[in-house]
Amino acid sequence: MKLIGTFLLTCQLLTFHGQLEALFDIKKFRQGEQHFVETYLYIFGPSLLQDRDTNVKSKKVEILLFIENEQKEIVDYKKHVIEGEIDHINKNGILDLQRFFLVDGDYHLSLRLVDQNDTTNIEEHQQTFSLSKPNSVEFSDVELLDKYWKSDSVSKLNKSGFEMIPLVTTYLGPEFNRLSYYTEIYFDEEIVRDNPSVILTQSILVEENRKIAGQYNKLKKISTSSVVPVLNSFDLSNLPTGNYVLKLSVMDKNQQVLNTKELSFQRTNLNNSMKLNRLNSVSIANTFASILPHDSLDEYLKCLAPLASNLEKNIIDNKINDIDDTLKRQFIYSFWYNRFPNDPAYNWSKYKNEVNKTNQLFGTKVRKGYETDRGRIYLKYGPPNTITDRPNEPSAYPYQIWHYYKIGRFNNKRFIFYLPDLVSNDYVILHSTLQGEYFNNNWKTDLHSRNTPERNVDALQNPNDNQWGSNSNLFFINP
Repeated sequence: MKLIGTFLLTCQLLTFHGQLEALFDIKKFRQGEQHFVETYLYIFGPSLLQDRDTNVKSKKVEILLFIENEQKEIVDYKKHVIEGEIDHINKNGILDLQRFFLVDGDYHLSLRLVDQNDTTNIEEHQQTFSLSKPNSVEFSDVELLDKYWKSDSVSKLNKSGFEMIPLVTTYLGPEFNRLSYYTEIYFDEEIVRDNPSVILTQSILVEENRKIAGQYNKLKKISTSSVVPVLNSFDLSNLPTGNYVLKLSVMDKNQQVLNTKELSFQRTNLNNSMKLNRLNSVSIANTFASILPHDSLDEYLKCLAPLASNLEKNIIDNKINDIDDTLKRQFIYSFWYNRFPNDPAYNWSKYKNEVNKTNQLFGTKVRKGYETDRGRIYLKYGPPNTITDRPNEPSAYPYQIWHYYKIGRFNNKRFIFYLPDLVSNDYVILHSTLQGEYFNNNWKTDLHSRNTPERNVDALQNPNDNQWGSNSNLFFINP
């Protein structure tokens, strides 16, 4: 799996042209004696730009994908434009699947994405892959699935009687409760003759020690044939945060392993870790939490909010006055142990130092630094790589643009904060290109409404109009 310009596990940092961001993956399958590869492309909707003509209500992107052989000859290509209504694309993104039938050999794949509303918003990706003659027992690649359902329809999304929506990532955050996947096992005639059935094992291993994670292990007897489809899922509700490996193996009747396929993935699971009725059993003796000063406990709880899950935030916001000191200490200890089981004390201490920094940098007379928008972003994602500070730009409120080269699995993310009250130090988040953070398609209009209370969006048609302080857009695109 590749995240174009972004994914932490497997991807290189690509040349950044605009703000366009996408996930890309390629999987290998067989159809009889012929290979085919499927390419999965997911484009984040907010990373496509809106046309300067505010009457245009759609976003569209041109996709060019071509494959070259060893002789640098183009053996196949796809070129098409996908267009959709702005709100729909911003919410759902764009998913594109293509299929290429190829012979044995080494190949070079090139992908180019061009935003049709701003042709400077470009992303490119290249990768190589090989196709070879199969072994007697062979797995296809493992395709992770967002969802699937039984279907008789004929489409590129249909395999083995199921419509499958690919999941173009190996990062499974708190929103995922299941790991769903599809693969195919190919048996040659000799194996089928000698082994009418085999044992398929499906396991989730802890990456660090290669041991099976709890009860995440399934054995299944399957009948052999030229192609055996495997569609399965694991409930991840109780799988803790960590790095894991999905391992599939085929064994014959003598328990000899015929072949194995693996796929690494990351899991973040915070929602099952902080139920108050479970904290009573947490031992904090001889831990950092046992010696926290009594009069600081509430403050220490509140400052965790930038990192907290929704369940944890609910406890911090609504239960802080209803629980005793012991439970507060158990909460704080569990919070850090769930994230850093090897050294929760060190990571708490490091975070507390960062909280002190935010209080000094972003605090106001009425709000702690960690309670402000800049403080929250700083604590959640770390300090930005660059800050563009514009306190006196014509027509605009004072503003700052924060640019991050990397945020977790994402690259080249930007935040813009502004100061609508003009007097405090409390800069408010106005817009961000990071998924899950505040997205405001009209941020330029809001930023430059200081002298234009009517918010006349038509006045923004000329991007070089000095009245609007066009530097904000230039700095945002190229911080």
